[in-house]
Amino acid sequence: MKNSFAYRINYLAVLIAIGSFVLGTLCLLLFKASGDTGFVGIGYCYTLLAAFVNTITLFVVLVNGLIHYKDYVEHLKALFVILLNIPIVCLYLELL
Repeated sequence: MKNSFAYRINYLAVLIAIGSFVLGTLCLLLFKASGDTGFVGIGYCYTLLAAFVNTITLFVVLVNGLIHYKDYVEHLKALFVILLNIPIVCLYLELL
């Protein structure tokens, strides 16, 4: 996957987004499997932290996309992966 991105920031942004998805899914699955309400608190705190980190990453990729506008397809791919986490979080919050 690293070879798919010419810009390191896009690769890191995709890794952060995938990591956020995996950790969020793990929190949800742990809560559903155990029924322990402690995982709900951990999940909400994690959601706030992930939202903050992903928002900063989104803005960095946007700025990089504006600077290097000729490679807009690569930047759009990274933005799509980052923004894909938003409906997933909404679905997970609905499942609680």
